[in-house]
Amino acid sequence: MTRKALILLFGLALGGYANHPLDCSVGFTHADCLPGTPGYQDPDKFAATDDKQCQSYGLQPGTTPYADCRIKLSNQHKAGTILN
Repeated sequence: MTRKALILLFGLALGGYANHPLDCSVGFTHADCLPGTPGYQDPDKFAATDDKQCQSYGLQPGTTPYADCRIKLSNQHKAGTILN
């Protein structure tokens, strides 16, 4: 393989780690999927579910523990680690 081909191949491989266009287009969820792709999950769509989940722990809206719970769940959605 020529040096140019290796550099191109290496660049394409690294580019795959920057975002996941193929995965996102077929429905695999990643934090960096673009809106409109099947893999995109809008973290805001989980607000009602997250509210119920935090309240199920006995946490009351307007309190610091409740806010911490909501922030934690929101961050997990954005990172793609949980889906409701």
